Amino acid sequence: MRACQRDLVVTEGVLDHRERRTHTVVRPQVVRAGAPMVLVLHGLRDSFESMRRCSGGTFDRFAEGGGVVVYPDGVDREWNSARKAVMFSRRVKSVDDVGFLRALSERLVAEWSLDPRRVFAVGFSLGGQMAIRMVCDAPDLLAGVALISTTLPAPSNRVCSDLPPIPLPVLAFHGTADTLAPWGGGTVGFRVSPRQRRAWFGKGPHESVPDTLEWFAARNGIEAAPTVEWVRTGSGWAARTDYRQNGCPPVTGYTIVGGGHEIPGPRWRRLLPDTTVGGGLVAADVIARFFDLDASG
Repeated sequence: MRACQRDLVVTEGVLDHRERRTHTVVRPQVVRAGAPMVLVLHGLRDSFESMRRCSGGTFDRFAEGGGVVVYPDGVDREWNSARKAVMFSRRVKSVDDVGFLRALSERLVAEWSLDPRRVFAVGFSLGGQMAIRMVCDAPDLLAGVALISTTLPAPSNRVCSDLPPIPLPVLAFHGTADTLAPWGGGTVGFRVSPRQRRAWFGKGPHESVPDTLEWFAARNGIEAAPTVEWVRTGSGWAARTDYRQNGCPPVTGYTIVGGGHEIPGPRWRRLLPDTTVGGGLVAADVIARFFDLDASG
């Protein structure tokens, strides 16, 4: 056991899946049968500590609502995701992360008598790429995904199985000033400013945010045109795009005006006011409402 905060229990675990794989679980003191589980997939070189810090601990709210929050660790802090391009570790491209996340989910669902129909994934940056691969390669495992600062790899840069699609609700957040993963699409990589066209250490072409949302909507069988509504978010604005059609899981995207490559919401150890991150929009709160993350739900 690592710690106990706000009546939440934080524990570290190990799962042997072709090699030793680690994860951290944040849960209530008492886990009720049938509670949901949320997999929080970290970005490149991130960890449980850094993900908790850059999100201000807001993902803990899923556990405060009665659910179980799981932070799996990628090999070399990377994921063998939906993107073909190699990050820093070449060996990661041979890692069975889909199998690992399936095995981990199944074990924890059984251990805590969780609802196997209410397993969700939240992925930030490269973790979002991993969530996209799970949608393609393990469509039966998840009840929904939330993507933060990540876009769909272009077909030439995409690793995605041809399994029959299972429609899933999808929620996405992306800033217009994201210099790493441009909102308008193109090569993912390092830039000094959004206007810099050529990226350093590029990771291949990616779709724009609108095209990413449209792809998921088509996958869900939605033929209706999207609606767009401007949302005031404390000190800023976001455009909410909704794809909805009767009988089809929804797809919703938040475009955060001026937002960067970050998790919208507060941050720990930050000198600027919390409202400066994502203009006051808190991704964890929106995710909880979108997926009804309440153990009694």
